[in-house]
Order: sequence, then C-alpha cells, then structure tokens
Amino acid sequence: MNYRQHAKGAALCFAAAVTVFLLFAQPGACRTAAAEALALCGAPLLVGVYPFLIVSNLIAGSGAAPVLAVPLRPAARVLGCRSQSAAAVLLVGALGGFAPAGAAAAGLYRRGEVTAREAALLLAAAAGSSPSFVMLSVGQGMLGSLAVGMRLYFCQLAAAWLSTGLIARLMRQGPARAGICTADETPQPALPPVTLSSAIGDASLTYIKLCGFVVYFRIMAGALAAYLPAQFSALPAILLEVSSGCQAAAALPQHAAYACCAALSVQGLSVLAQLRTLCPAAVSLRPLLAIRPLHLALSLGLFRLSLCGGRTADVYSSLESRVIALPRLPLPCTVLLFILCLLLCGRLCRALQQAEK
Repeated sequence: MNYRQHAKGAALCFAAAVTVFLLFAQPGACRTAAAEALALCGAPLLVGVYPFLIVSNLIAGSGAAPVLAVPLRPAARVLGCRSQSAAAVLLVGALGGFAPAGAAAAGLYRRGEVTAREAALLLAAAAGSSPSFVMLSVGQGMLGSLAVGMRLYFCQLAAAWLSTGLIARLMRQGPARAGICTADETPQPALPPVTLSSAIGDASLTYIKLCGFVVYFRIMAGALAAYLPAQFSALPAILLEVSSGCQAAAALPQHAAYACCAALSVQGLSVLAQLRTLCPAAVSLRPLLAIRPLHLALSLGLFRLSLCGGRTADVYSSLESRVIALPRLPLPCTVLLFILCLLLCGRLCRALQQAEK
C-alpha cells in the first residue's frame, strides 16, 4: 500500500512538472489549444453531452428504465447482468456517449440494482462516443461525410458490445485467474429518489468537471504536438483527448477516416479520467482497459467491411484538403451487418454456456 501511495505521489508530481514546463515552453500552442477546447465545450459538447447527462440521471432514477431498454435486455444478459435496469445503461451509452453512460452505471450501482462487477462490464460496453459527436462533428464536420460518420458510429458500437461480451465470458470463467475485476462487489446503500432538480444539479456539476478535463488534456496535447514531426503530430491528441484526437486525425493527408476510427476506439486518457471521476472507486475500469486492443482491431475491421470496395477522393472546401473514404456499401447493409454481428455474439455465448454445462 505504501508503495502504491508513493508511486501515485510521484506520478502526480511528474504530471505537475510536465504541465508547468509545457505552459512556459509552448505558450502559443497552449493558448490556441485552450481556445479550441473552450469553443468545443461551448457548443458541440453543450448540446451533445449535457442534455444526456440529465436524461441519464432521470432514466436511472425512474421506473421507466426497464421499459425503455427492453430491446437491449438480451445484450445485457450476454454481459451477465440480470437486472432489468442494466440494459438502460447500454441505451444511455448508445444515445449519449461515455459521460451519461458512466453516470447511469454509477447511479445503478449506488442504488444497489447492479453489483460492482456488473457496473464495470456495463461501463465497458457503453462508454463510447455519442452519435451526435461521431456522426455530426467527426463525420460531417471533420471528414465531410455524414455517411462515413454513421458507419463509424455503428462500427464503434458493435465493437464495444462484441469485445465486452468476450471479456464477460472470461470473467465468468474465473475473475481471479483473469485478473480483470477484483473490487468489492457489495453494493452501496441506496440514495434518495431522483428528482428533476437533483438531476439537473448533478448533471451541471458533472458537465463542469468534464469541460475541465477537455480543456486540460487539449492544452497538453497541443503543446506536446509542437515537439513531434508532422507525421506524428496527431499521436498526443489521440492518446490524451478524443475530440482533439479526431480533429488531428481528420487533418492527416491519408487514411483520415481510419485514423478517426482509431481515435474513437482509443478514446484517450481524458475519457478514462472522467469515468474515474464519475464512478465510485469500487467500479473497476479494468474491463474497459482490457477490451481496448480488441475494440481497436474490431472497429477498424468492421469499418473496413462497411466501406467494402470503397475508394478515396479529395474533399475540397474552404479548409485544407482532406482525403476520406467514400463507401459503396448502402447504409441498410451496414446496419444489417451490425445486427448479424450481435446475433453471432449471442450464439457464441450460448454455445460456450452449453459446453460448460
């Protein structure tokens, strides 16, 4: 325990030293990155995240959650979550992204409706980017194609559910041996009932915290990029903050759509830090970290299949030119492929259960 405390203290001191150094060494890059982060918090995130934080609080605290999430109950059962409210976390994550999903999972755990292990698995499956951000901001705004944004979103969602289903199987076979989730699974005492005023107040505080993370990590990414060659300038943004990572990936001269897919899959340190703030300490982030390599491979593979014989073309606008992939596969076929992947995952899980019996 003392070793962990010393290591944590050393890491915090190192982060403080790096922050001070970058602020003085690259003041111009830090100012530009800060202005971009504030613009992001003032418009896209305010519309795409803040309302869904309120919605997630209301859904988690109301009796309507089991009804709204009925279509997603099979997916929750694949993860080993038997609570009728567990599917609501998947619904909130699919509609609002990682922040509302984290708030919803934490709310269900605090109310004793799911265990810490179930909350960790639900968080791993639901903690992605919101459809408004992926489709509108990344697809239409950064890549110049709403269709590409829709394919990115469905591929990210399918990869999250499939990879989490596999991790759930490993944890079910033996969590101690797998070493994924070792936190205490005893639920905390139930909180008072959620009201509209408390939902708005909690969502406002959560959004302020999220904006703080976005601004800090975007400043750090902008300063670090100044020390790297042009071909690697997008790497700090991808590893630290998902929105700036997608923006940097979309500006690449080649394979911009695939780079954005990778940035959405990695999510960045900012997302992990925000989820750690939203969720209780007993809800482990290890399943979320464990699925990242598989999620990255699956999302890129599914995205390549969704493009299926696509070609590349230059996109000309008032901004600098970008190269994106123009798909030939119709959108209904992409949705059908997504559904088939979910059915295949359910089949595999049932086959494994029968083999165990």
